[in-house]
Amino acid sequence: MNFASLSFLVYEGFRNIRRNGLMSLAALGTITVALTILGATLLSAYCIHEIAAGQPQRLNEIDVFLKVGLSRDRALAVEEQIRALPNVRAVALVSREEAWAQTRAGQPVLRELTLDNPLPDSFRVECGDVRGMDALTRTLQDTLQFPDVNWVNASNTEVRSLLALARVIRVLGGTISIALFGATLFIVYNTVRLTVFARRREIRIMQLVGATPFFIRFPLLVEALFYGVAGAVLACGLIWLGTREISRFVRQIHSPLMADVSVHLSPVEFASGLVAIGILIGIIGSSLAIRRFVRQK
Repeated sequence: MNFASLSFLVYEGFRNIRRNGLMSLAALGTITVALTILGATLLSAYCIHEIAAGQPQRLNEIDVFLKVGLSRDRALAVEEQIRALPNVRAVALVSREEAWAQTRAGQPVLRELTLDNPLPDSFRVECGDVRGMDALTRTLQDTLQFPDVNWVNASNTEVRSLLALARVIRVLGGTISIALFGATLFIVYNTVRLTVFARRREIRIMQLVGATPFFIRFPLLVEALFYGVAGAVLACGLIWLGTREISRFVRQIHSPLMADVSVHLSPVEFASGLVAIGILIGIIGSSLAIRRFVRQK
């Protein structure tokens, strides 16, 4: 097929859209609504997952308390031993003098008393990967490997709960997204099927005069792609307006859960993904709808 024939088929597809204005508008509106719901659900699930997945990173520190009376040289040796462990990003020494000063500053009663410092040296250990916090905690609690360690304090339970929540959100969001993708595909299939059904006599006449299945299918495929792309672009605009209003509301909420949480998804990436989904749905839906009326001989 030469370029002139291809241009003619594309022109025929857009002419059919213009000629069936009311039906085309209804089809475009239906697909736009479906893609808006699908896109908003995908974006919401992604943002919620990012927030939930980012929470354990705030609990990636382990407090390691040494035995009381341990010399500073021995404490520094333990620090080097901890720093050599896998999954350790950083180790900070909290001296007993610094800890005692902070404790007295927070307790007015202690400031009036002249007590000896009962606190030991300690370390604040930062994990590289929170998923390995359990293993690192067990290693630090090993009295054979670390005989000078008296007590280890870690947020293992909270981290496990947050990681489990992130997995649940990921699975639930994926399941809902797949279900909505199928529902949107079904809507596109029925929408294109109605437009094809309305022109079934025209398709039959084209078959009788010898038109090839590709010649009949291609303009209909152009229509479906137009609905998919235009619907995705309109859906992106609606989602952007909704997201802007929601962002204004969220910025007014001062919550520690929202602090320093960044979503690594640009508007261009989201729009490109939604347009790709619209194209995919348009191709699949139109192929299924056209197959019944235009059969390969």
